[in-house]
Amino acid sequence: MRYIVFSDLHSNLEALNQFEKEISSIPYDRLVCLGDIVGYGADPNFCVDWVRNNVDFTLAGNHDLAVIKKTDIAYFNDYAIEACKWTQKILTAENRTFLETLPMDKEENGVYWVHASPYQPARWHYVVSKKDAEKHFRSFDAPVCFVGHSHKPIILEQKPEGEINDYVADLWNIEPENRYIFNDGSLGQPRDGNTRPMYILYDSDERTVEFKRFDYDFTETQNKIIENGLPDYLADRLSRGK
Repeated sequence: MRYIVFSDLHSNLEALNQFEKEISSIPYDRLVCLGDIVGYGADPNFCVDWVRNNVDFTLAGNHDLAVIKKTDIAYFNDYAIEACKWTQKILTAENRTFLETLPMDKEENGVYWVHASPYQPARWHYVVSKKDAEKHFRSFDAPVCFVGHSHKPIILEQKPEGEINDYVADLWNIEPENRYIFNDGSLGQPRDGNTRPMYILYDSDERTVEFKRFDYDFTETQNKIIENGLPDYLADRLSRGK
């Protein structure tokens, strides 16, 4: 089965529009969103509409739950809080209801899917290196796990004897004796120093995971952020990829 996996869209309609074009020529069976459809950007309703109508299954991210007041935002920075409150004001009732239905995690066909981390999913931990990775691997049973949340792609590999290593690669071959956590970066707000959005193509039959990027014009996204009175910082970071 071929999965296209993305997360952390964050109301970036221009990235979403180009993503839709990119995947139109890729054969796949399931389209998966790992959460954070909203937050930061200026097009939450368009983005939730698209996900609601096109994605096979979607998980709840912390920003999705924040706008419907189902998670504490005390730990958010000031920019995230401002964007959250703005999104709350303009989100349609239909899209609010959709966000309220989203599960925190899901297991399907030997894969564990979660927005932030396998360990305490509702505490929004980041998976960014092999440090503390042992507790994440202990927290799910499937051989493969996909996460988002950090906006930074990474591959964690656990060998049968317990050794864990971390990698960054464009293409990865899954070894059947090992277990894996794959972080799919971000579609709407990359933070690994690269401005290009990222998503994953996972082929469970071929046992491959491909990290794919594409170009888009983020200046329109930046202009919308500023025009809607959202913090300039949220526009500026799109041109830095951080």
